Amino acid sequence: MVNAMTTPQAHHGSPKTEKEIWALLEEVKDPEIPVLSIVDLGIAREVSFEDDGTLVVTITPTYSATSVSTASISTAVASSS
Repeated sequence: MVNAMTTPQAHHGSPKTEKEIWALLEEVKDPEIPVLSIVDLGIAREVSFEDDGTLVVTITPTYSATSVSTASISTAVASSS
């Protein structure tokens, strides 16, 4: 599994609840099957916040484009602020 982490300072004004983050992840499409989200495919496994407010999205990569997914997750969270 891979953790895509973002600090609270990096995305001031970003969604603050797990429910909001899951909704954003529904918009992150799989690069190989763009009609499905990373949530639909079970790639996004867990959303949590560390004590300092750092957002952690745990994904299970199913292909070699892990960096694309982590970048897409970070972009989705950042664009919501």
